[in-house]
Amino acid sequence: MSGESTEIVHAKFRMWLRPDGIVYLVWGSGVAIGLEDAVAATSAMAELTGGKRAPLLVDAHDILTQDRSARLEFVRRHDLVAAVALIVGTPVSRLMGNFYLSVSKPAASTRLFDDDASAIAWLQGFAG
Repeated sequence: MSGESTEIVHAKFRMWLRPDGIVYLVWGSGVAIGLEDAVAATSAMAELTGGKRAPLLVDAHDILTQDRSARLEFVRRHDLVAAVALIVGTPVSRLMGNFYLSVSKPAASTRLFDDDASAIAWLQGFAG
C-alpha cells in the first residue's frame, strides 16, 4: 500500500494503516466485543497489510467488554501481529487489559499504555 490511506470502517471499530507501517485500531465507545467483531478486526488487519505481520496499536480505552471467544480469536491470529500496544486510559480498561495479558498470554509482545504517543514510539521498533 504505497501511500494510500485506506480506512476500514465497521459498526464497532475503525482501522487504518499508518505510513510508518503501524496498524491503528480504534474501538467504538462502550462496545461489547464478541467473536464476530474479533474476526472482522483480524480480517480487516489482514486486508490492510496483505496478510503480513505488522505492529498493532489498539485504542481500547472505552470498550465495555470483550468475551472469551473474542480474546481467543485475537490470540489465534498472532500470525498477523509483530507486537501489540493497548491504550487503556481508564481503570476499567486497564483492568481488562491486564486480564487479557494474564489469561490469554498472547504470543506477540504486548504492552499497555496510557497514551498513543508512547505506544507508537514503542511499536516503531517493530515496524518494517
